[in-house]
Amino acid sequence: MSDPLALDSEIGGLEIALVLHALKGRWGYDFSGYAPAALKRRILGICATLGVARIADLASIILYDEKAARKVIDRMSISASDFFRDPPVWKYVREEIIPQLGSFPRINVWEAGCGRGQETYSLAILLAEAGLAHKTRLVATDINDELLALAQRGRWSRQDLGPWRENYLASGGGGEFRDYFEPDGDDLVVCDAIRCGIEFIQHNLVADDVFVEAQFIVCRNVMIYFGEALRERSLDLFQRSLQRGGYLVLGRYESLPGVKERLGSFKTMHNAFHVYQKPVRSALCPA
Repeated sequence: MSDPLALDSEIGGLEIALVLHALKGRWGYDFSGYAPAALKRRILGICATLGVARIADLASIILYDEKAARKVIDRMSISASDFFRDPPVWKYVREEIIPQLGSFPRINVWEAGCGRGQETYSLAILLAEAGLAHKTRLVATDINDELLALAQRGRWSRQDLGPWRENYLASGGGGEFRDYFEPDGDDLVVCDAIRCGIEFIQHNLVADDVFVEAQFIVCRNVMIYFGEALRERSLDLFQRSLQRGGYLVLGRYESLPGVKERLGSFKTMHNAFHVYQKPVRSALCPA
């Protein structure tokens, strides 16, 4: 078997373009937003895992083998994250959104594309610190079963704690971040008080429909990889999932064309962080 690492740069670029075109055209996933070096590493890693000799052969597999294509999408969809990543966004959520959620008798929070769960647990910590955990159902979804299993474990290396503690403090956290973890050898595990209120569920934004009426939806660093059709489908799903008066947070880096137009009557709460609120009343039923 030839080594897919031994690529002429021009040919390698064309082969990667074939894979991206197959993923987008056949399954609706647009991964062209990845940094080129990271994209190449990820695709080569997938080739090695699947025993594929050439990147070009991976494109054929994606087109004709649904099971293998799902494995490719799963591995392509893995994104790194941190607790309280991008602290200014979390500070805004802490100060402006979480207090408003307290007005709902019951709170359903949906995080779409939870990855390894760092942001899910960040949400759980915010809700606990606001005294809302007892009346909140926090649902975290992802297409990737392997990531969901890792997220459910809630286990990370101790060496990650320092930077995450800094994020927590920068987001307005007033407690001791370490208190949310229990030591286990060289690792730290999220404490049961935070874990117990979270449901991790497989959900595919491409194919699955509404499954919860939410007051708060978070979907960050996910739609930047979607093509236009899939992005519109996801936004429609979020619109229909949100209760009137509920909030949608897409985050600082989801500068996507057509988002405001697709969300229609939603109120823009923060332009830079892409935070929106569904109208409390329908335009057909004014106060």
